[in-house]
Amino acid sequence: MSNSQFIGQLKQNNIQINNLKDQFYRTEAHMSAHENRLSEKVDDFMEKQNFDLKMHTLNTENPHHVTKEQVGLSNVINEEQATKEDFNIHLDDKKNPHAVTKSQVGLSKVDNVQQAAKIDFDAHDADLDRHITKDERSYWNSSDERSKSFLAEHASNQSNPHKVTAEQVGLGNVDNVKQATKSDFDNHLNDTNVHINKSDRDRWGAAQLSKITKDNGSVLINVSQGVDFQSVAIGQRKTFTFYTAETGINTPPVPTRGMYLYSSSTYGEAIAFGNDGSLWRKSLSSGVWSDWVNYETEQGSIKRLAAHSDNTDIHVTKDDKDKWNTPWNATWNNVSLINGAQQYPNLPFQFSVANNRLELRGSFGSLPVAGTVVAKFAYKASALYDIGAQVVGSYGTARFAYTPDGELRFDGMSVSNSSARVSFNASIPLW
Repeated sequence: MSNSQFIGQLKQNNIQINNLKDQFYRTEAHMSAHENRLSEKVDDFMEKQNFDLKMHTLNTENPHHVTKEQVGLSNVINEEQATKEDFNIHLDDKKNPHAVTKSQVGLSKVDNVQQAAKIDFDAHDADLDRHITKDERSYWNSSDERSKSFLAEHASNQSNPHKVTAEQVGLGNVDNVKQATKSDFDNHLNDTNVHINKSDRDRWGAAQLSKITKDNGSVLINVSQGVDFQSVAIGQRKTFTFYTAETGINTPPVPTRGMYLYSSSTYGEAIAFGNDGSLWRKSLSSGVWSDWVNYETEQGSIKRLAAHSDNTDIHVTKDDKDKWNTPWNATWNNVSLINGAQQYPNLPFQFSVANNRLELRGSFGSLPVAGTVVAKFAYKASALYDIGAQVVGSYGTARFAYTPDGELRFDGMSVSNSSARVSFNASIPLW
C-alpha cells in the first residue's frame, strides 16, 4: 500500500473513531438521563409506600377488622368492667353494700335483739332449781295448813332464825369480847406508866420521823440490777442508807453499802464502801451529778505503787540504760550465708545490732535463684522490710526482703553484666 493510500485509510479510521465516540457520548447522556428519571420514580414510589405504611401503622381503628374471637375474648360482653382494685374493695366490704334486708332473707319477724345460744337454752331448760314439777305444784297448792303450823313454830323460835347480825342492829364495831368493869377502866385511865401526857406527845411529835435504815438496822434502799441510783436518790427526798449492785445504773463498779445525805432536790452527797475495801463518793450540785470518784486507801496506794514499780514493760533496768546510753558501741560480725549464697572475700557480708536496729553491710560473691532465703537472724522485725541494694560493675539493682521471722530473702536483680556484684548497706528497724 502506498503512502497516500495509508494516509487515506488512516483518516477514514479516525472519522469512524470520532463517530463512535460521538455515539458513545450520546448513549451515555441518554442512559444518565434515563437513570435520573428512574431514580425519581423509585423515590416517588418509596415515598408513597412509606406514607401509606405510616398511615396504616397510625390507624388505631382496627383496619384489619380483628374480632374478639380472634384474640380469645369471645365470652366477654361489651360492657364497662370493674377494676381489680374496685372489685377487691367491694369484696372486702362487710357493711352490706347491697342493702340486703331481713325480709329478703326470710327473717322479717325476727327482732333485732340478742338471742340465747342453743347451749344456754338447754342449760336453762334443765335447771331444776328454777323450774317446778307437777308434784311440787300440787304440794305447794295444798300447803295452807302446813304454813299455819310452820308460822306458829317460827314465831316461838328464840334462836335467831333469821340470822340477824351485829351490823344489822347497829353494833358492827363491837367485838365479841369480855368487857372491863367500871373500876378496871378507871384504874387503867389513871395509869401514867402506859399513858403519855401532852408534853411527851409534843416532844415526840417534833422528833425525826424519817427512817434512814430498816427496822432491823439494815440498809433501807436496794439499788439492784437495772435500777438507776440517781433516780432513786432524787425520788426519796430524804437521807437514807443504801446497797448498790455493780450491775445497777450510775452505781460504782463494785458492790457497795453507803449513805446518801439529802439537802434538796438539787443538792446531795453519797458515800459508799465497796466490798473490796474501796471508798467511793458521788455529788449532786445544782441538779448535776458527778461521776463516782474512788478515794484510794493507803494500802491501795502501796499496792499500786508496788505493781507500778515492778512493771518492767514501762521501766528499764540498769543494763538496758547502759546499753542505750552507748548505742554505737557495737561490733560487726560476718553473716553465715545459706542456700548457695557466697561471701565476697574482700568485702564480706556482715551485721551489727545497735539502737534497736539491724545494720547490714558488705557484698555477696554469688547469689542463688530469686526467692531464696540467703541468711537467718535471731532478730525479729515487726513487719516485712523491703531492701534495695546497689550493683557494682553494671547498671541495675538488686532486691531483698527482711521478713518478720528474721529471714533475709533474695528477690532478684536486673543487671547488664552478669559478673557484677551486689553491694549492701542497709539499716532495718526491729521495733
